[in-house]
Amino acid sequence: MDENLGLPIGYIKKAFNVEEADAFFGTKVSHYPPCPHPERLNGLRAHTDAGGVILLFQDDEVSGLQILKGGQWIDVQPLSNAIVINIGDQIEVLSNGRYKSVWHRVLATSDGNRRSIASFYNPSMKATMAPAPELMEKVNQEVDQNYPKFVFGDYMSVYAEQKFLPKEPRFQAAVRAM
Repeated sequence: MDENLGLPIGYIKKAFNVEEADAFFGTKVSHYPPCPHPERLNGLRAHTDAGGVILLFQDDEVSGLQILKGGQWIDVQPLSNAIVINIGDQIEVLSNGRYKSVWHRVLATSDGNRRSIASFYNPSMKATMAPAPELMEKVNQEVDQNYPKFVFGDYMSVYAEQKFLPKEPRFQAAVRAM
């Protein structure tokens, strides 16, 4: 990812780690039981992921994951032995918007039990997040893609309250927490 952005190899790893605390990995195991009336509820509301990179191992048989693309919700069909890779909000910030964190949701379904395992690579809670300076210089001047500078732990405090709301105000609220 570093190379694709034109950044030095290891840039993201270095940005995610600080002397006092390392970047961290987390895992979330989800189970969505079959729902007899899926039209009556949401499985998991639309949101973006707060952290860096997410590896999602989803059930081979029961669908439900959707991503938002061009204003339309698109099904992510489960494939055997496949890993879905999501970009989180912090990669959007570091890349100065070149990579976008994806809005996604999980629909309730009556098709059967849906299970997934998400592994997250997140910055240290003490890491200061900001666009890579090399990417600030390359921004198309017609589009304001500049993201604010903030501490990831402050962002997580805001995210805990605003997970299902638009992400841009979350970035600004984290700055105010600094």
